[in-house]
Amino acid sequence: MRSFAFAAMVLSFATVAQAQIINSSTPIPNSNVLINLNNSGLDWVYAGPIGPNEWGVGNIQPASYRAAEGWRVATAAEWANRPVWTDFIVPGHTVLAQAGFNDHSAYRFASEYWGNFYHVDINDYARGIVTDGVNGNLSFSVPETIYVRNTIMGAVPEPDAFAMLAAGLGMIGYTLRRRRQA
Repeated sequence: MRSFAFAAMVLSFATVAQAQIINSSTPIPNSNVLINLNNSGLDWVYAGPIGPNEWGVGNIQPASYRAAEGWRVATAAEWANRPVWTDFIVPGHTVLAQAGFNDHSAYRFASEYWGNFYHVDINDYARGIVTDGVNGNLSFSVPETIYVRNTIMGAVPEPDAFAMLAAGLGMIGYTLRRRRQA
């Protein structure tokens, strides 16, 4: 009976610790979890509490899992200027370095969009145990993972572009008509 109770307790903990990964077709809510460090033109995301494909495929995906959104590993120069763990604290909050952090209202992370975790281990990041699968200190086991992308700039919406084109053509036509009348 004791072994059954122990097995049930372990199973329930494993169920809580592991969550379902959010499909890559669901966009990451940028304003809630991304940081653009010092207006660098780069967005950074805290993707998870382990390294890419560590503990098996599916636990955390490589950057290419969300390549359609532009996510990638950093260049060496970008990595040298990567955010520190405190950069992911939501303004107005105080967060201490701790394991198993899962409060989105105080800390910016997107682990559920990259793997089957719903937490990050800030204490590992605070100690410099962080990677993107290529850069970082890979000699440690279980590094935290961050990814980067070029900041997506808003394009001019098509209706506005067409309106500006029509206004420009109208001004040209008006000018030509006045010249003819003169």
